[in-house]
Amino acid sequence: MQKIGNLLISSITIASIFMPLEIVKAQEKIEVIPLIQSTKGLGGKKISYPRWKQAELRFFKVVIPIGAKTPIHTHPAPMVVYLAKGKLKHIRGDVINYFSSKQSLIESNNGDEHFVENVGNEPAILYVVAASAVGLPTTINK
Repeated sequence: MQKIGNLLISSITIASIFMPLEIVKAQEKIEVIPLIQSTKGLGGKKISYPRWKQAELRFFKVVIPIGAKTPIHTHPAPMVVYLAKGKLKHIRGDVINYFSSKQSLIESNNGDEHFVENVGNEPAILYVVAASAVGLPTTINK
């Protein structure tokens, strides 16, 4: 019986330590931090959405090895790209942009051909959201 009493007292003591932490956590406010917003893509072209098919949102994690380049390509649907880790070189014709960890960019579905190269010393990790349509490819390689 004494063991049960000791166990009960121990449980109440532990609960009384952690319960105030839960109350503090519940009082913390939710933050919404805008990262990027635009009506145009990186190349300056306006964004539009496919209207002839069922809309579809896509969310990808993309890992680009050190020194790797994507093929030259376009995107038929607009997308938001967040570079979580690494350093990228984005080449569209004569225009070169560099992006590093925790930066974002928007690609327009009306954008010109481009490619991306990992110029960092670690694999680049990107998170990509495409506002597309069912059956529409995310990337069209040239």
